Amino acid sequence: MKIAFINGSPKNTGSASELPLAALQQKLGDSNEYVTLHAMKYDRHEFFDSIKDAHAAVISFPLYVDGLPSHLLRLLHDVKDEIGQINPSLTVYAIANNGFYEGAQNRLALAMIRNFCISAGIKWGQGLGIGAGGMMSAAPIGHGPLKNIGTALDTLSGNIKNGITSEDFFVEPNFPKILYKLGGHSNWRSQAKKNGLKRKDLYYQHEE
Repeated sequence: MKIAFINGSPKNTGSASELPLAALQQKLGDSNEYVTLHAMKYDRHEFFDSIKDAHAAVISFPLYVDGLPSHLLRLLHDVKDEIGQINPSLTVYAIANNGFYEGAQNRLALAMIRNFCISAGIKWGQGLGIGAGGMMSAAPIGHGPLKNIGTALDTLSGNIKNGITSEDFFVEPNFPKILYKLGGHSNWRSQAKKNGLKRKDLYYQHEE
């Protein structure tokens, strides 16, 4: 198989979106051909040249206000009318991660990718929504607090190998929600302090 990975993060390197792609490639094995594209470095000719003979594409991206990052949205809009003609047998899978604890927070963004596939005339495979994306680098995927994510990627890789379409599914880390929330609060306060703000400033409400 030839599989195209599309990194939809605005970060060139070190993003949470690239980690599940790397783990997924390991699970899919070395017998496949892989090509990696970055939405922030989108080149129309390179994209179509890479995608024209791919069996599957996997888009990994961070959640932005219940939707897609604008640069990824622009890419999809730009290729929508031609991708189905160039590769009508392409199957698209998607991995969305967000800062909220609940993986289901990604459901609307995954629906947007599914709607893109319908509009473009290509096959929608499946979406995976990962909660607490900020923890993606806390451990190797599949171990410790990221054991659930590793199991979810096992399922996704099996579906990609076999060209299976299935319902979207969602996963959270093996980590208590209350501790994740406390860690987030601590991080916000630390950033506020570095920027000369006090804790009370985080709760400031502007009055008209």
